[in-house]
Amino acid sequence: MNPASLPVPGSFRAYLQSVPARLSASTPRQRLQGALLLASGLLLLLLLAVPYDRQALVITVESAEPGQLQVYFDRGSGLSESLSATQAYAAGETELRYRLPRGNIRSLRLDPSPGAAPLVLARIASTGGAQDGVRILADPGQLAGTQIVRDGTDEHGHARFLVAEDANDPQLALALDAPLPSNTGIPPVLWRALWWGFWLCLLGVVALQFLRLSRPMLVLALLALGLCSAMAMFSPTDGRSLHPDERLHEADARYFQRHWTPPRMDAPDLAPSFTTSPYGVTYLSEWNVVYLFAGKASRLFRELGMNEKLSFRAFNVAVFALMLVGLVATGAPRGSYIPLLITPQLWYVFSYFNGDALPFALGMVACVVALMPDGPLQRFLQRRGPFDTATLGHLLLFCTCFGLLLLSKKNYWPVAAFIALSMSVVALRLRAGVVLALVTLLLLGVAANGAGAALAAAVGQGGLGLAGVLAAGALGYCLYSAWTLLREPESRRGIGRIAIVLTLAAAVALPWISLDAYKHRGGPGKSALVEQQRERYAAPAFKPSVAKDMSELYPGLRLQQKGVTPGGLLEAPRTWHTTSFRSFFGVYGYMEYYDADIVYRAMGWGVCALLLLALGLGLATRTLSIAEVVASAGCAAALVLASFLHSWVYDFQPQGRYVLGILVMMVPFFLRTGESPLARRLFTTAALVVFLLSAASFTRIALPHLT
Repeated sequence: MNPASLPVPGSFRAYLQSVPARLSASTPRQRLQGALLLASGLLLLLLLAVPYDRQALVITVESAEPGQLQVYFDRGSGLSESLSATQAYAAGETELRYRLPRGNIRSLRLDPSPGAAPLVLARIASTGGAQDGVRILADPGQLAGTQIVRDGTDEHGHARFLVAEDANDPQLALALDAPLPSNTGIPPVLWRALWWGFWLCLLGVVALQFLRLSRPMLVLALLALGLCSAMAMFSPTDGRSLHPDERLHEADARYFQRHWTPPRMDAPDLAPSFTTSPYGVTYLSEWNVVYLFAGKASRLFRELGMNEKLSFRAFNVAVFALMLVGLVATGAPRGSYIPLLITPQLWYVFSYFNGDALPFALGMVACVVALMPDGPLQRFLQRRGPFDTATLGHLLLFCTCFGLLLLSKKNYWPVAAFIALSMSVVALRLRAGVVLALVTLLLLGVAANGAGAALAAAVGQGGLGLAGVLAAGALGYCLYSAWTLLREPESRRGIGRIAIVLTLAAAVALPWISLDAYKHRGGPGKSALVEQQRERYAAPAFKPSVAKDMSELYPGLRLQQKGVTPGGLLEAPRTWHTTSFRSFFGVYGYMEYYDADIVYRAMGWGVCALLLLALGLGLATRTLSIAEVVASAGCAAALVLASFLHSWVYDFQPQGRYVLGILVMMVPFFLRTGESPLARRLFTTAALVVFLLSAASFTRIALPHLT
């Protein structure tokens, strides 16, 4: 039997009935791919279910010279070389991690090398355990030594030890007050074997899919992934953070190393998150599943030998890789990769841990799946084909990505609105006038939510009246268009399917939202709890009771209250638009490492030329509609407006990473750029030029300063 002779299922039930026949008609490659995917899923479920407790001994050492520290573990039968481990430390402060052997550890012995330089022991603790917490094992200042003596303390009060000049076996003995049970559950060898099996099966699935591809854009995207990886792995991980707010993001992800559900704002375990910021705030006060996934993934990457900071960065790099896997697996058109190539700021966002990378990846995959004109999801929405395996897969992938996007940073909500609107434009073939009316309502909604009262005061009664007329006209036209569409049976069925898809996507987000609401039921309410915690944990100068209006202390806070008009943000010395434009195309560190102005202009003009080329080709070949252009431009304007109003009303932050969602909104322009040989050559060349400009900036500015 061949696929052409299979029955065409028109419903999900018919699809299930056709599964056996489809399996028998599949190719060997498809069967192998399916078997590997099933095996990887089963292994992942097993890894989540089996008990495994991996602990480590952590010793913080500081020395003027490099050396080695050997640790012996006593399980009650004495010390032996077989139950010891040696770690090298560098000059300066080093955190040494030793894997604890299985069993109950009763005592430890620390042996520096003979002739070692004086060393400071700042902390001796165990990490991990059933609660993944930290247990301080001893005060280093109380250790008894042989051929090594305590020589006072350093400036931080940590014990300093001096090895005797004639020492041949210096030792520091440490007897534990209570036995330390370690590494319960399945053996580490089996745990690693399960993970290796999972990754190899998943790699096999991806490799079988990649073997059929020949996409130069994908190659460039993989090069961008390599640049992200280089920055993540080789940027310093000690001392002060070199990346915006990375330390705050890490504190929030660390909470989910021990938890699975959104926290109540007065939970004791949230104290580290509140105290990391001097303002006493945490990103966990909003719906954001980024930190849940990062916290769980970091435990996996710690198994590979990474320290905590690298494990969080590896999560972002893995998200970039999974985004590419998702685009490949769904058969994304060649042009879908172009938005990933045109700005190094995107690569920078994926190279350190933050809350922007995951929602971007979710939005990118959801957008491509939803808007592919001949994709399975659009065929389902337009009732143009059977409900087959591809349709089910694309439907589940879209609902998952879109639902999680709703649980991400608020500056990606306009991206979610764009995806829903553009999906409807393609499925229902909406006219540009309807889309313009919807976009007008979106812009007015963003303005009202971002700075309603302030804008009303700024524009006066005339501007407010004009906004009211626009809102009434747009709403009336939308209602008339909806009534017209609902009168047509085909359009009515399409609207129903779109509603079903978006409802399923919302159902993905509902459990998290419901749990958050349940934990904050009753008084005093979530907002009040957040303010209470700010008062408790903020630094003295930043407590709400002390600094009711911090805008007097910081010139960038609450500019609107200080009498600055919206136009004042565009004037010197603020120039919001200039700084935002530059940081959209690559500004690194704490907005401190810039490229030359000519480079930003070249990248900006290059991207504009690329968009105009795609626009002209799309309109000329009728592969891009005016309605899609209006949806992209209008939602991009809404995203920029939201960022601008935030800078005016709350905190002046002209950072391009807040509007990187514009790249997702460029997707419709490039979806069909590879349909003819001439277009493929043209856009491959243009994308290569823009990519080289971005790569040159990234390697000249970001890598030298931050690695």
